[in-house]
Amino acid sequence: MTTRILIVDDERALLSAMSDYLGGRGYACECASEVAEAIALLGRFPFDVVITDIYLSAMQTDGFVLLSFIRDNGLRSRVVVMTAHDSPEMVREAERLTADLFIAKPVPMTQLDEALAGLLEQNR
Repeated sequence: MTTRILIVDDERALLSAMSDYLGGRGYACECASEVAEAIALLGRFPFDVVITDIYLSAMQTDGFVLLSFIRDNGLRSRVVVMTAHDSPEMVREAERLTADLFIAKPVPMTQLDEALAGLLEQNR
């Protein structure tokens, strides 16, 4: 069965690069650039993993809103939180909201692929 990944980031070039790379590694990827779009996709399709940036608009922590939505609605998606603005407070908030993985940007695609493989291996 193909692993379905939802990638959420406001940087369209990054969405495209991640989708292309991960798609080439055998993952089925969908992309969203804002929380409302991501929530709509989560309502239509099951995703094994959601990769979300924390800041999606004007320095709002939308990624945490999305993570809360996933957890509050009992969705079984694993959640990877990524940000270029990491801090101990961000890590603590991600942990409090039960993110499965926290990654500081920029991250090499090979490292992201390895992190995803390790995360998915935990499900087996």
